[in-house]
Amino acid sequence: MAETKNREVPAGLASEHKPYPLRSFAAGAVAGAIDTVITMPLDTIKTQMQIQSHPSVAACARTIVRHDGILGLYYGFPPFLLQASGKAAVRFCMFDVLIKLVDSSGADRSRNPALWSGACGLGAGLSEALFWTAPTERLKVLRQARAGLGKTCLPPSAMSLVRERGVRDLYVGAGATAARQASSVAMRFCFLEEAKTVICHRMGYDKAGAPAWVTFVSGGIGGFISAVLNNPIDVVKSRIQA
Repeated sequence: MAETKNREVPAGLASEHKPYPLRSFAAGAVAGAIDTVITMPLDTIKTQMQIQSHPSVAACARTIVRHDGILGLYYGFPPFLLQASGKAAVRFCMFDVLIKLVDSSGADRSRNPALWSGACGLGAGLSEALFWTAPTERLKVLRQARAGLGKTCLPPSAMSLVRERGVRDLYVGAGATAARQASSVAMRFCFLEEAKTVICHRMGYDKAGAPAWVTFVSGGIGGFISAVLNNPIDVVKSRIQA
């Protein structure tokens, strides 16, 4: 029993030494919504550069703003907000569920926390892609593809796509989306855990009680590495869905 209590819990879980799926679901939804408001313009530019020819990030941004105004950078905001809130909620909830399954099986995660975080992140990413991200990503990309084309070029709605082409059309690129999400989330959790371990060791912190900035920096490192390694899959996904 004492051994179970002393096991380290991967970064990103609740402050107590055991996962709380419902709490993680709610926290993930709020965090996803905040993330959307801040990062939406960059995501629109990213998608445009993946499916169109733009010489630079600045040139792409100028083209969008010239034709559609600042709001053009927020094309696809409703589905992106829905997607980001939902996928973050599903991701952290499923991550906690998988962690609980691992713990109940008797496995000792403290011996290799980064490996277990990556494995559970892989399952969480696959779940979020199939249950939530694929259809909302399809709608988001279709809207972002029209950024910079002028406000007269209206994007299709979910209902019009289903009415004209069936529900299956919402899942165009679902395989690429699942591959992107599963690998991305796995890498993020794995590198986050490893970075947090290194920082806490260098700074003399206990991982369970490390200050918030440690998780912030570790998450940034994990996100940066996963974005770089995952970009080829993301380009393929955007071209399939556009």
